[in-house]
Amino acid sequence: MFQLTDNYLVAEDHLVQALEAVSGLRKVYRSCDLAEMKERGQVTPAAHVIYAGDAVSETSQGGLQGNVTQTWMIVIAVSLRDANKSGPLLASVIHAMAGLHCELGNFVRKNAPSRPGFSNGFGYYPLAYQIKFKTKGARP
Repeated sequence: MFQLTDNYLVAEDHLVQALEAVSGLRKVYRSCDLAEMKERGQVTPAAHVIYAGDAVSETSQGGLQGNVTQTWMIVIAVSLRDANKSGPLLASVIHAMAGLHCELGNFVRKNAPSRPGFSNGFGYYPLAYQIKFKTKGARP
């Protein structure tokens, strides 16, 4: 487990970079939540990287040090006119994410907190990944 340095959301940059290399994705969005994602006009097929929160487990030294597990969602958006591309695209994203590592540690696939959805001619397929790291306060 690695220690956080200066950007609490640095994992997003690594996810976006990995997804931009996936063949078949036309756009990778940095959306702040699912509601915003559905409302904006979008290019498809696309991936939306969404910070889904964190869980703080163990702390020591009066809260000076702790362990954090962040959850990140990747939502694949596909026009239902191209629904036959959904399965192969999901497989490509899962392959690209397998073993992805950044300076904070490894991304591990978890159960997505939401189910696939269909709205206004689009299909939304969520995947979830977690990364664990340590935090340390400014005091020595």
